[in-house]
Amino acid sequence: MVNDPPAFERVILWVPHPKLLWVRIGGMTVLERHLFTIARAGLKQVQIADHEPAAERLARLRLPARLEITWVKRDATSTASCAAPYLSLSGDHFLRVDALAFIARETLTSSRCYEDDSKLSVITVVMKDEDVLIRDKHPLPRRSYKRLEWPHQHAAIIDWIMASGPKKQDGFMARHFDRHLSLAASRKLLETSVTPNQMTVFSTLLGLLGCSFFLGDDRLHYAIGSLLVLSHSILDGCDGELARVRFQESDFGSDLDFWGDNIVHLALFSCLGIGFWRTGNGPHTLVLSALADIGVLASALAAWHHRRSGRQASVVAPEAGVVQETSRNLLDSRLARLGNLLAQRDFIYLLVVLSFVDMVYEFLWAAAIGGLLYFAIILHLRRVNEHEQARQPHPAR
Repeated sequence: MVNDPPAFERVILWVPHPKLLWVRIGGMTVLERHLFTIARAGLKQVQIADHEPAAERLARLRLPARLEITWVKRDATSTASCAAPYLSLSGDHFLRVDALAFIARETLTSSRCYEDDSKLSVITVVMKDEDVLIRDKHPLPRRSYKRLEWPHQHAAIIDWIMASGPKKQDGFMARHFDRHLSLAASRKLLETSVTPNQMTVFSTLLGLLGCSFFLGDDRLHYAIGSLLVLSHSILDGCDGELARVRFQESDFGSDLDFWGDNIVHLALFSCLGIGFWRTGNGPHTLVLSALADIGVLASALAAWHHRRSGRQASVVAPEAGVVQETSRNLLDSRLARLGNLLAQRDFIYLLVVLSFVDMVYEFLWAAAIGGLLYFAIILHLRRVNEHEQARQPHPAR
C-alpha cells in the first residue's frame, strides 16, 4: 500500500536539556535519532529550539536527506516562525517512527496533546497559532516512546532501541532462537565503526566457507560446515538490525543482503551434489543439487520481481515471504503459505541435525524435492495471479 502524505510537514523539537542532544546512544547521537525519526515519519521541516552549535560540531552529524533543519531560540517565541498546523515534539523522549507517522497523518480539527505515563507532553498537535492551553490530552501507548533519563536507564534505552531490529517476516527458529543471538551481537557492534554492509559481506563469506566443507566425505566435515552455515544465518541478521537501529537502511544494502543469502544457498546445494559425486555416489547427486538450486533461483527471482515492483510503486516489498497471497481460492492460499514456509531459512537447523547423525545425503534428497515443489508452486501461483489481474477492469484512457 502506498503511504499517504502526512497532514503535517512542520515540527518544533523542544530541547529541555541541550547537553542531552549530543549524547551517543545506540550508535548515534540523540539529536541524530530525533532527526531521522522525524524524516522517516514523512515530515519535511524541523525547527530545533536551541542555539545553533559550532560549525565543527554540526559537520560531524549524520543528517537525513530532504529534511529542512533550522535552529531557533529556546523560548516561547520559537513558535513565531512556525505557522500552524505543526507538531511539537519533546527532545527528552525517543519515538517510534510508526507512532509519529500515524499522528502526523491524522486529520484533526482541534489541537491535541499526547502524554507519557508521567503526564509529560511528548507530542503536541497545534492546529491554530493561538492555541496556548491545550485541554484535549491523550496517553501514548507505552511501546511507542521512551523517556530519556541519562545515564540511569542506559540499558533500558538500548533495549527499547534494539526492539526495532527484528523483522516481522522471520521464521519460527529465526524468531525464537536466531534473533536472540544476532541482537546480542548487534548490541555489541552498535558503537563500533562496523557498517551493515560489512556485516553482510562477512556473514556471506562465512556461509561460503561453511559450504566448502560439504565437499568433504565424513561426518566431521559435515558438522563443521553445518555450524558455519548456521553461524552465517544467525550473523546475517546483524546487518539488518544495525541498519534499522542506526537508520542506515538502503536499497543497495538490502540487495546485497538478498543476493548474499541466495548465493550461500546455491553454494550449499551445489557443494552437496559435487561432494557426493566426487565420493562415488553417482551423477544423480548432481541432478539433485541442480533441482535444489532451481528452487533457490525460483525463490530469488520471485522475490526480486516483487522487490522491484514494490520500489516502483513506493511500497514495502516482501522480505522472507516471496509469494503474494492474493487468490481467493482456499487451495491457492494454502499453497502460497507453503511456498512462503519453504522460502524461509529454518531448514538450516535440519541440516545441522542431519550433519551430526551423518544423514546429509537424505538432506540433499529433501532439498531437491522441496526445490521442485517450490518451483511448481511459484509457476502455478504466478499463473493464477496473472489470470486474476487480467480479469480486473482496466481504467478508461
